[in-house]
Amino acid sequence: MPASFRGVAFDLDGTLLRSDHSVSPEMRSLCSALTGQGLLVTLISSRPPRSVEQIAGSLGLQGPWAALNGAFVVGPGRTILDRSPLPEATVEHILARYGRDERISLNLYAGFDWIVQATDRRVRAEADIVGFPPTVDAGFSSRPAIEKLLVITDEGSSDNVRLAEELAALDDGIAVARSKDNYIEITRSKIDKGRALAFIAERRGLSAREMIAAGDGENDIPMLKACGLPIAMGHSPQPLKQAAELVVGSNDDDSLTDAIGRLFRAALAR
Repeated sequence: MPASFRGVAFDLDGTLLRSDHSVSPEMRSLCSALTGQGLLVTLISSRPPRSVEQIAGSLGLQGPWAALNGAFVVGPGRTILDRSPLPEATVEHILARYGRDERISLNLYAGFDWIVQATDRRVRAEADIVGFPPTVDAGFSSRPAIEKLLVITDEGSSDNVRLAEELAALDDGIAVARSKDNYIEITRSKIDKGRALAFIAERRGLSAREMIAAGDGENDIPMLKACGLPIAMGHSPQPLKQAAELVVGSNDDDSLTDAIGRLFRAALAR
């Protein structure tokens, strides 16, 4: 653990957050201690900005932090530092092709807005997770520029992998990654958590290699590859574990909190 590590980036669901989507007292204490030492603590999530903002605020983090799989970066005072909308033609193509497919729920994210065509069971489950309801716009008749499109399928569906591959083949101008088995995240090409990590680190005069990063989903792979010390959760898919230098336990056992605490105590003691 080089003494030059100056911060840590956390994915949220399955990583910093427990299975009930809360923050443990131990993790809260760790974040407070690290920021108190002048280290950068940031959140890089696929969640919508309003949800990341709420969690960041509860941890006393002023920003920058990233939402929408890295397509939307926010600084102190809700300042929008970076946003990368999807190509409009691509959004139109996906909506035309999948907008009436009952096997999936389409979710559009434009800045701080979350827009759906209808509130179905998949959307209600997502609203319970992120802590607020979406705006309903039947047919997506009116919408601003879209930073992310989320396709939610049924858990355990045999179509999940095939659908992700099908979406990725639609357009060279998009990046497609799965944050969970049934969540397919679509952003602009080359827009991912790794790019967000580099952008946020640079805002603090750091490089991504001076950061530790922790995650648990396939969409976290670019972030782990970009950072200096990649950490995977024990329940992560194998490709993510292969990108990590350290694998910890569950997001419910504070093994991540313990590992990062030990690493930074060693560095700060030098």
